[in-house]
Amino acid sequence: MGVFEVEQSSFDDLASFNYHLADGARDNISSDLYIVAGLSQFSQQEFFEILTQRGYSIEDLGAIQKVSRTYTTSGDAPEDTILEEEEEEAEEEDNGSERVAEFYLYYDEESGVTLFYTDQRKTKEIKYTVAKLLDGERGLHYLYIGPGLFRDIRREIIRNEEIAEITKFVADRLEDSDYPCRIRPDVERTIQYYGDDGIEALEEMEENYGVRPRNITFNVPNQAKFRITRKGVFSLGRGDLTTLFEYVELCIEKALEIKEAYGESEFQMLATTDTLSVPTSEPASIELSGQLEYSEVEKVKSRMNEEGYLLVDSFQQEGSLYFSSKVMDTKKKNKFRIKASEDEIRVFPQETDDNLGSFLRFHEFVQSNIDPDASVVVET
Repeated sequence: MGVFEVEQSSFDDLASFNYHLADGARDNISSDLYIVAGLSQFSQQEFFEILTQRGYSIEDLGAIQKVSRTYTTSGDAPEDTILEEEEEEAEEEDNGSERVAEFYLYYDEESGVTLFYTDQRKTKEIKYTVAKLLDGERGLHYLYIGPGLFRDIRREIIRNEEIAEITKFVADRLEDSDYPCRIRPDVERTIQYYGDDGIEALEEMEENYGVRPRNITFNVPNQAKFRITRKGVFSLGRGDLTTLFEYVELCIEKALEIKEAYGESEFQMLATTDTLSVPTSEPASIELSGQLEYSEVEKVKSRMNEEGYLLVDSFQQEGSLYFSSKVMDTKKKNKFRIKASEDEIRVFPQETDDNLGSFLRFHEFVQSNIDPDASVVVET
């Protein structure tokens, strides 16, 4: 079954499309509505060219495009996509035949925000197409929602919706994580929780077991039930679409602060003579809320290797911590240099063609493995 149908042939802007979905087209949506959010460094034309090169067809609906792509599940399985909660959905049997994935796409050229709408299956049509695109394509990345942003979102929802509940969540902890943890901090764990007391339970799990949310399901009785994942997938199970749109917008606003900070960093070649030029770069700085200890550096390097980073010419010094290294991001095909002290990690672009996706991936790595409250600032 294809994506839901809309009753207009053209839309002036995103607001008119969202209004159409909430007001008239909701009845055409056969199951959960998914919104897959991402960030891009490209112009609209460049982004559309990437889609075309990756096998997508594009139908113009004004400010919205309807995009589609054939896919198979045999020999085309992504190694690691933005969908982490697949244990929650039973995989349907699939004989490897070609199928068609369809989405409505909104692309904001000024901010680079990318939104894919669909009511097709998360573990098939989304997983094998746009999830792979955002996870692996150079210059793109999913809209990562870190632990701090997740805390802000759920507090905002609870403040705005007096009877809001968290009825389900999945949270995890990496082995040797530096997250504060009271009970067996050296144990890797995943917790899947169902219950009407999810607000309190999640706080208790975070404090005692040092886990971070992977996804959270919110229920506002008689209004909406929706889920947010840390990798930018939003879904509405039932109820009012405008409620979901409101919190998608909140997440985007917070994530754009990181993108804007990276946008201030740059790489250029400064000519010193007619025959010699010296590479230089302005860094983006990731500030740590706690101190990075010398004893933790080897663990960080090991985890970077596991996550697809190749470290070259590394140097570390004890005392007042200093750690530097060239970094090859094998997943996003990018290279940069990092210089770390006890309270910050500076990221220096090493290519004239900046790779936003690589920086966002590294920022996610820092929040996942070093400091959940790490924040991005721009050096002046």
